[in-house]
Amino acid sequence: MNEPINRRRFMAGAGAGVITAGSYSRILGANDRIQLGIIGSGGRGQSLMNSFRKYSDICEFIAVCDVYEPNIREALRFSRENAKTTMAYRELLANKDVVAIVNATPDHWHANVLLDSVAAGKDVYSEKPFSLSIEQGARMVKGVRATKQIVQVGMQRRSSEAVRSAKKLIDDGVLGEIVLARAQWYWNRKAVPAKMTLDGKLDWEQFQGPAKKHYPLDERRFFHWRTYSDYNGGHLTDQGTHLMDVIQWFGNDGKPPRSAVCQGQIHLNKNGDVPDTFSAVYEYPTFLATWTLTYSNSYEESWKIHIQGRKATMVIDDDGYRVYPEIWKRPNIPPPVIHEYKGGIPTEPHVKNFLDCIKSRQEPNAPVEVGHNAVTGPHLANMAYRQMRRVVLSEDGQTAKIG
Repeated sequence: MNEPINRRRFMAGAGAGVITAGSYSRILGANDRIQLGIIGSGGRGQSLMNSFRKYSDICEFIAVCDVYEPNIREALRFSRENAKTTMAYRELLANKDVVAIVNATPDHWHANVLLDSVAAGKDVYSEKPFSLSIEQGARMVKGVRATKQIVQVGMQRRSSEAVRSAKKLIDDGVLGEIVLARAQWYWNRKAVPAKMTLDGKLDWEQFQGPAKKHYPLDERRFFHWRTYSDYNGGHLTDQGTHLMDVIQWFGNDGKPPRSAVCQGQIHLNKNGDVPDTFSAVYEYPTFLATWTLTYSNSYEESWKIHIQGRKATMVIDDDGYRVYPEIWKRPNIPPPVIHEYKGGIPTEPHVKNFLDCIKSRQEPNAPVEVGHNAVTGPHLANMAYRQMRRVVLSEDGQTAKIG
């Protein structure tokens, strides 16, 4: 029931076809807007809809799907009048007017929705993390590449002017040889309430869908699914996808690490089973990287990346980046900033890149290979945490083993 639809069977049933730049111009006139559908219109889905709405001159949402009725109602605020609604995502995919899908489902649904969408001839903006496992991610890449559809993985730093400018400095050798990278994310969050209440109809079985184990209705599992490994890789993959992608894009040509070790603890939501405080160490061919998170202390709040080279250090965060020279004999004053970029990491440029690529049929900034490689390291760390052992990626990058 929850397996991805066979591509040939779906396309025959839905009348879908592969869109090329030429055929796209026939589907949409020069002044027409891209017709979008969203699958998964919860908090992140609505945030993405708001970002897409900034380009309402070239796109509009005409269909909304979610398993929770209040999420559908809220999403209609960002949609065209009389947008179609459903709790069954395959019904939305059968809508021939929908050209592209925004996949903002919980992580355990990412693979099925993505593969079914491209099989239906739809382009897709698919939220990160890309997959639930290294093996699943490899199958997803293969499945998408068997089609001609445009897929943008929701890793907005790939389209950020701040991050792209920082990469150019590194490519120009400003930092020298990279020897160490440090990623961190510090928030102080509230624990999940002991009891929660639904505000409308929920299709609980559809929510659980491809999860390996199904449970009786549990509102906490629905509202706070990131607390449970049945539905995602936890905070290691959720936030780690963003930060580790930047590190390996800058220092390893976008390729994942060779191995990982990880220790973690649960301080906040002890009814769940994913660590909310952890520290992972990744081995790349020429440098080491650490990835540390806690949701129980907000010192140096939010995220930050340090890239340390032989000649200088770069610090990247929501304010942009700063570069500090390496000083052999350090005085009692902070080193001067030798390069600086002020600016955040908005989602809108990434959305615009996706919309542009729908029309041009060019490769977007975060294609499926980037999404797969970005979450591979966090998957290794999750395995290392569970096994309490070092985990090594295979030579072909398709599997991992204890080593």
